[in-house]
Amino acid sequence: MSSLSFSLGFIDLKGLFRRRGEEGSLYATQKVYSSVAEGNAGELIGGLKAPETVDIPLGIPEQVVEVVKPLWKIWHTDPANHILLAIAIILLAGKIGEEVAKRLGAPGVTGELLSGMFLGNVWLFSGWRFFDFLREMQFLEVLADFGAIVLLLTVGLHTDLRAMLRVGLSSFLVAVGGVFAPAGLGFLVGYFMLPESPLETKLFLAITLCATSVAIKLRVLDELNMLDTTEGRIIIGAAIVDDVITLMLLGVVSGIAISGKVSFVSLGITGGISLAFLFTVGILSLKFNWAFGDFVTRKLPEGLKIAIVAVTCLILAFLAESIGLHTIVGAFGAGLLLQNVKLRDSEGKEHNIDWFIRVAYWILVPILFVRVGAQVEIESFFNLKVVLVGLAITGAAILGKMFCSVCVVERGVNRLAIGIAMIPRLEVTLIIAAIGKELGVLSDALFSSIVVMVVITALVSPPLLKMVLLRQKRKVQERLKLGAR
Repeated sequence: MSSLSFSLGFIDLKGLFRRRGEEGSLYATQKVYSSVAEGNAGELIGGLKAPETVDIPLGIPEQVVEVVKPLWKIWHTDPANHILLAIAIILLAGKIGEEVAKRLGAPGVTGELLSGMFLGNVWLFSGWRFFDFLREMQFLEVLADFGAIVLLLTVGLHTDLRAMLRVGLSSFLVAVGGVFAPAGLGFLVGYFMLPESPLETKLFLAITLCATSVAIKLRVLDELNMLDTTEGRIIIGAAIVDDVITLMLLGVVSGIAISGKVSFVSLGITGGISLAFLFTVGILSLKFNWAFGDFVTRKLPEGLKIAIVAVTCLILAFLAESIGLHTIVGAFGAGLLLQNVKLRDSEGKEHNIDWFIRVAYWILVPILFVRVGAQVEIESFFNLKVVLVGLAITGAAILGKMFCSVCVVERGVNRLAIGIAMIPRLEVTLIIAAIGKELGVLSDALFSSIVVMVVITALVSPPLLKMVLLRQKRKVQERLKLGAR
């Protein structure tokens, strides 16, 4: 053993030979052990450069077990180090993309998406496959699922059901038109351009075009101080109702995709369950969220409040999944129920829940969007048919939402602004597309086309909406000046 120690020098090989449940590990262990026993240090060191390691049998002398893996083997042997480095890379890339997008006047989420698209496809022009872990690491998929839950929990916390009931007929009609017009066009795209695809694929494609982005609308209207205008109230109310209807339809379509069969009976049952779940959560929120929030805020200690929030969200997400909906529907319902729960900071000041979940939001949501962007396979667009399908999807997404312009019943309203405001897709659409991909009903090429559609609509709509609304503002100001004269 002295020659072995001399040859290895300072290298400590403890824990090197790890391999879990792979066939042939005993043979590999015996091979490495025989090399050690024979004092063949060169062969052993050469084995350190291989990407695989094995378990040490109990019979190996303790002198041989006094080993530590070299630093360059960390990426290959310790799953914890995989995860730490992967999360660090994603958060850094997402933050850089977000800041660049904001400086260019685009939503920060689109920067996270584009960062993921760049990293996931960097091998195309470099040949370097290092970032493939963004697509393949299963733990990132789990973190992305939690990111979707946190995101929809936040949406639920900011959804005012009472305000939705007060927005009037126009908001409801705009929401209904903004769901069924793009859904119909999306289904037609799937029917004519993807005739070989199963029905559930066409239905999922239709559903991905239904949702809209509340965040983008809020940002633009807030910047122009138009949240309290007639257009602003119609747009925000319609966007919220739009997302609620879309989540309900998602439950129906995902149930069809999971069961693999379609019948009017099963469709009615799934739709009824989805509607009953959302209706029950909505009624409980309207009736008891103030009382529930006051009880939790006043009667329970701070540590228990956090547990109540987490348990409520996770249980509703679990129940939604159990009855054929998706976890994000349950998370949205949890946000509705927990709106009035308040937590205290170290100085005794009360804050809403979203103030406390910011850290989880800032970490998990970028992981969701960077990973979604990384799933886009740019090479799929080298196929002309895929490009045509992508253009058709984008066209259907834009035209379908522009149909909202004719759904307004009030006079004197800027109908064009309302149609443009409903165009952008972002958070909910990406989550629905990711669900479809995980269920296997959306191919890689179709998923990539949907993500590109999301990026295009999110980038194009805000400047167009600003232009239309600013033109309206100028006309109003000119009329006021003329009236003053």
